[in-house]
Amino acid sequence: MEKMKILFQGDSITDGNRYKDKASRWDKNHQIGHSWAYIVTGVLTCRHPGKYECVNRGVSGNIVMNLRERWQEDTLDERPDVLLVLIGVNDCSHIAAGEYTPEEYGKVYRELLNDARCASPHIRFILLEPFQIVDDPVRSAQMPVLRQTVKEIAEETGALFIPLADDFDAFAARDGRDLWLWDGVHPTEAGHYHIAEKVLAMGAEIFGTDKEDA
Repeated sequence: MEKMKILFQGDSITDGNRYKDKASRWDKNHQIGHSWAYIVTGVLTCRHPGKYECVNRGVSGNIVMNLRERWQEDTLDERPDVLLVLIGVNDCSHIAAGEYTPEEYGKVYRELLNDARCASPHIRFILLEPFQIVDDPVRSAQMPVLRQTVKEIAEETGALFIPLADDFDAFAARDGRDLWLWDGVHPTEAGHYHIAEKVLAMGAEIFGTDKEDA
């Protein structure tokens, strides 16, 4: 049986402190990291042995421009069947600093997905909404624009859009921010579990599973 290849792509929220050098890829304890990608991988491969190959190529600190620089090796060459992308929180700082615009963020994001579809016409996209809860009005002002951009890109490309920002805002209002996003950006164990649970439930049709797998 040919495995479905699932590729996780993004920044530190996806990276999860995984080992990144090629020489260490034999060490299966550290290839997925300890983010939401680890939980999704664990659930899918445990409940459906032999059906999935999961690869994490998230890199801490990345912005959409960094994805473009490594897209060939870390995405196109991997030939995934399903590509999950979560990128945007670091872009807020760079956009606020005037390094590029939200429009350029969207342009590059669209180009990346187009390149992925040209390389693998059968590919399915799952785009996760970026989120943050930080006490920085300049940086925070960029996030609603990027959130809307990702939603529009999902609609344009037929991707599955996973909304997350309102969830974390509500959880923080109810329980306090630190229980979910310990520094306002990086999820706690509970935060990563919530992301994974939502991806598994909303992505059931793409993964070929039941919603009960979430």
